[in-house]
Amino acid sequence: MKLILNTIRKIDNDQLKEFSFGDDKSLEEKLAASFLNPVDFKKAKLSSSSNVKISSPNCSVIVKGYEDVNVPEGMILLPVSIWSNQLTNIEQGEIKYKNLSVEIELTNEPVLSFKNLLKRIKGV
Repeated sequence: MKLILNTIRKIDNDQLKEFSFGDDKSLEEKLAASFLNPVDFKKAKLSSSSNVKISSPNCSVIVKGYEDVNVPEGMILLPVSIWSNQLTNIEQGEIKYKNLSVEIELTNEPVLSFKNLLKRIKGV
């Protein structure tokens, strides 16, 4: 399913807050998250415990999916984090992190932990 990805900052899903006061588990719970409109949530056949694979031309990442009535239809929101950064790209020397075209799908694959995601990035 094609959607438009935008990265966002949310008080309850804040990277700095989790690095400062959280732990590895809270990092994953709060930052490896995506928010979709209930209509898109149902179209993608997601449930409250679903993992979502989000793919851009550069990479893919797996995060938890959550319904959010405040998200416009056709859009998926991710907190600014190491997980959302995997989907960004560079255009004309600038990091593009808004209005990215992505594909999403329900998956049984697990969400990579913060440490395992770092290993993937480093190629370890």
